[in-house]
Amino acid sequence: MPITREAIDVILKDLIDQVPTMSVKSVTLTPSVPVEGQNVIARIDVSKSRHVLCEITAGGSLQSARVIES
Repeated sequence: MPITREAIDVILKDLIDQVPTMSVKSVTLTPSVPVEGQNVIARIDVSKSRHVLCEITAGGSLQSARVIES
């Protein structure tokens, strides 16, 4: 069974709650509908020039998160 949007939302909320100063503008998932066994990349836009990329494993755990300045 692929990871659900609800499970992804819980993982992202836990991450966002650890950084109280982070203000989320939008979240985009790639792929938007994962298939079984597929990891998901979440892009969390926090400003015009900064976003956070998170890789979530198919098993439902946060594998990596990094801030990207553009």
